[in-house]
Amino acid sequence: MLSGLILTVQALSGNGLAGAAWFSVVNAINAARLALARHQLKEPGVQDDLTRVWLRLRWFGRLALLAGFTWSFLAILTAGYTTSQASLHLIILAGISGGAVTYGSSYAAAAICFITPPLLIAAACLLTKGAPENYILAFAVLLFEGGLVRSSFVGQARFRDASRLRHQAERLAAEMERNSREDHLTALLNRRGLEHAIDQFENTDGPFVAMLIDLDGFKSVNGTYGHRTGDELLARIARRIEEEAPEGSTLARIGGDEFVLVFSSRKNSPSPTNLASNLIAKLARPYPGIASVRIGASIGIYLAENPGLTEMLLRADIALYTAKRRGRNEFCLFGAELARELQRRQSIERDLHSAITMRSLVAWFQPIVRLETEASSVLKPC
Repeated sequence: MLSGLILTVQALSGNGLAGAAWFSVVNAINAARLALARHQLKEPGVQDDLTRVWLRLRWFGRLALLAGFTWSFLAILTAGYTTSQASLHLIILAGISGGAVTYGSSYAAAAICFITPPLLIAAACLLTKGAPENYILAFAVLLFEGGLVRSSFVGQARFRDASRLRHQAERLAAEMERNSREDHLTALLNRRGLEHAIDQFENTDGPFVAMLIDLDGFKSVNGTYGHRTGDELLARIARRIEEEAPEGSTLARIGGDEFVLVFSSRKNSPSPTNLASNLIAKLARPYPGIASVRIGASIGIYLAENPGLTEMLLRADIALYTAKRRGRNEFCLFGAELARELQRRQSIERDLHSAITMRSLVAWFQPIVRLETEASSVLKPC
């Protein structure tokens, strides 16, 4: 825009051809600088390669110096700043120099390369005019140049400090986000991380298998051998589950001794029941280097068409406790019978709450017991 103002002034003063040539060269350099910037933004990996970054910055500095020499030709367009339009040219030159420092604070060399040639030549032209006021104006231009150079370095230092703090904050935020989704003891996902991972399954073909793994006999380990042994045992158990987990599966630790394994059941995926059997056998093996502990595992399995963490964990949990009622080292697949049991339990909870709220819960029969013999008689209707 400022070069356009120069072109307009030159056209009005009858020197439009020279102004047009100067305008074309200035904006050709501007176009080259913009093209270089856009190319750097689009080219992948440039920001992480410091050698390439410095190479690009040096090119920006060279183009800025070339643009600065082009703006130095204002001295020729104004016959050494002696024409009647010279003051306007000096004002525009001061404006673009200040703008270059303001908007180029990230790399001081580019701003300095741009402003130095035209300002020094302007000061030299003013000095050659010989009048005291021109000497003062030349000195002011040199002061302006010095102030802009200093501002360039100050701006660059502040930009680097702000950039460093921003990147540190971004890294810290990313680390905190990662830590908030990770179980530090086993390096697996925690419940929040599992929720995020399940959300990524939306575009994955089902059905999905959710396996809730609960360790049998683990609670006595901390009390008998100490928490350090318990923590080491949990970490090694996590590694054993990872070894058996299908490719592309998601494994998380959601409680003290509870693990969740979720994966998409494809044709090449292992059978959930076979995988559960292998896991139970592997987790029951001795753990060398750890006191002679014996750990078992109970597993609840649920097959879902759509990935929904709450639904999958609820049904896998029912299957898990069904397996636990059968004894140690058992697994259970959530099926139609357990689905009816879940529906019955949910109906009881819903209707019982409603009955209490509506005060419609009453006793229909009352047992009669003889206290001396503890013998009960027939039930008596209320």
